[in-house]
Amino acid sequence: MIPWWLTPLLAIWGAFLSSVALGWNFYRDLTSRPKLKVEVKVRRIVVAPGGQWYATAPSLNIEGASEQLFIVMSVVNIRPRPVRWHGWGGIYKKPVAGKTGFVIIPRGLPVTLKDGDTHSEYTELAASGYPADDTVKRLQAWDSTGTNWKLSWWQMRRLRREAKEALASSAA
Repeated sequence: MIPWWLTPLLAIWGAFLSSVALGWNFYRDLTSRPKLKVEVKVRRIVVAPGGQWYATAPSLNIEGASEQLFIVMSVVNIRPRPVRWHGWGGIYKKPVAGKTGFVIIPRGLPVTLKDGDTHSEYTELAASGYPADDTVKRLQAWDSTGTNWKLSWWQMRRLRREAKEALASSAA
């Protein structure tokens, strides 16, 4: 004979296990989504003897470094799922010449980033500070699904400050 309490105990145990399994599936699905970390800095470009380029801080005195300042966007895939980076650009605070945003012509895009892969793109920093001036609300990268990976407001503020300092020191 089966005890009277066994059926409710098994029902509770089954409900607990199915809740744990459902929670695990939600967690797994949410953490396996692609995620990019975007960073933008003001840099000078140095071409190594092998032809490979790298970016250096504008204040460093390195032989072969360009006099021209550049905005360098580095994107890192921080999740296991691969992501295809298609382009980058920005959004204006107020429309400029009737346009609300702009696209920066890429040099090596599109590129597929696997887990931990990084890729950098660069564009010239104008003497006026564009694209890091006060007319630009934000810079962003986008992937093949149309997801925008943008700089936060404080990263954009830091980029503006860095660009002003670099332009002031290069003019002196």
